[in-house]
Amino acid sequence: MVTSQTLNSKLSSLQFTSQLPQTAREALAGIASERAFGKGEVLCREGEGCEELFLINKGHVGLDMLVPGRGQVRVMTLGPGDVLAWSALIGNQGATATGVALDDVETVVFPDDALLDLCQVNSEVGYPLMRELAKAISRRLVASRLQLLDLFRVGANEDS
Repeated sequence: MVTSQTLNSKLSSLQFTSQLPQTAREALAGIASERAFGKGEVLCREGEGCEELFLINKGHVGLDMLVPGRGQVRVMTLGPGDVLAWSALIGNQGATATGVALDDVETVVFPDDALLDLCQVNSEVGYPLMRELAKAISRRLVASRLQLLDLFRVGANEDS
């Protein structure tokens, strides 16, 4: 059985949670668990509700989106320290992509109801966690923009 102390140690080493105050990591460790996924397993599905937020501890997860006329398209790959299914933290809006394990993946998992409750009653957890989530979303937005620029650059070169 995984102890809260072990989970706190993992949270200290992961990019998404390493900058959180120690008290916030301890509170998060109290509601967390660990889960492993084998290659090809789906962690979350585009359009479906997310009842858990995942922090990738080991392995890689591909983010795939359904593109009309093209099917599933890989838009990003996440690795250790990245957060997955962040919509669980903002009220279960539904996943924006399908997360598929590209190899054996180990995660730290937070149930959405316990996570939301913790954030609402403890601003020392909620605010720093939302700040880190905003940073993670910002990094993904920049990566998406760079992909679009590369796509348009390739398209422009083919027309020349």
